[in-house]
Amino acid sequence: MKYWIVMVALAGSLTPPAAQVSDPISSPGGFGRDRPNRMPDGRDRTLVILKQDVEKSTEDMAKVVELAQELLTDVEKNKFHTVDLRSVRKADEIIKLVRRVKSRMVRHQ
Repeated sequence: MKYWIVMVALAGSLTPPAAQVSDPISSPGGFGRDRPNRMPDGRDRTLVILKQDVEKSTEDMAKVVELAQELLTDVEKNKFHTVDLRSVRKADEIIKLVRRVKSRMVRHQ
């Protein structure tokens, strides 16, 4: 066995417990669980945030559907192989809204 591996193992086991790093969430000065999870009116903070995110996502997806239908009519009207700049901007707006909705969904998994 290598000499340095043994030395590192011994050094780690000989460190006093006070010098070891504690979990910041469970420590008295931690940042995670000390914060109250209730709103001032008594409602659960997590449920309020989830409801707001669902409302925002519903509005954003309605806007996505509207823009997608407009984009479809613009593309169908176009007889040439070119695209109007407004159509490109609508597509960019659709992508932005869908990414926003996706980030909200990922955040609450």
